Amino acid sequence: MSAQRYHPLTSIIALSLCCVCVFAADPEQPITETHTLPQNVALDSEGNPIVIPTGDKAALNYHAAPVQSISQPVVTKPLRKSKPKKRSRKQQLASRDNVADNPSCRWLNKRMRHLEKTLKTGNTKQFGYQYDELQARQSEWVCMKCGAEGPNQDDHNRCQYRR
Repeated sequence: MSAQRYHPLTSIIALSLCCVCVFAADPEQPITETHTLPQNVALDSEGNPIVIPTGDKAALNYHAAPVQSISQPVVTKPLRKSKPKKRSRKQQLASRDNVADNPSCRWLNKRMRHLEKTLKTGNTKQFGYQYDELQARQSEWVCMKCGAEGPNQDDHNRCQYRR
């Protein structure tokens, strides 16, 4: 048989745990007695039974206010919408409602929008050069046909704004 050797620290810990158990026990009750809790009973912090409701009840009772019926509005015949007039070629070229699918036209539209916005907010005397540039960009817009189909290959050189 081999003799087991215990570390002195282990024996100190074991001894202290035994002492804690002995001092924690109630001196009037023997250690061998066990406490059993009754089944299907809930106890409060003092050991008194708590009544558990048996029926199913809703936690929130809510009733909406009755809805009042609203009389149907009188239906009128919709007005005839006139067909939008077709724009002339000159109006299509000058309009900026539609932008041709061309990078130059998209850039030109953004530049003109920026110039218009700065002219609205600022002093026109102070920003006179922006007004001049806006006028030149508008003529470039019409020349490059950006409101309709977009520029041809030779339109870029012919219509480009020169300073």
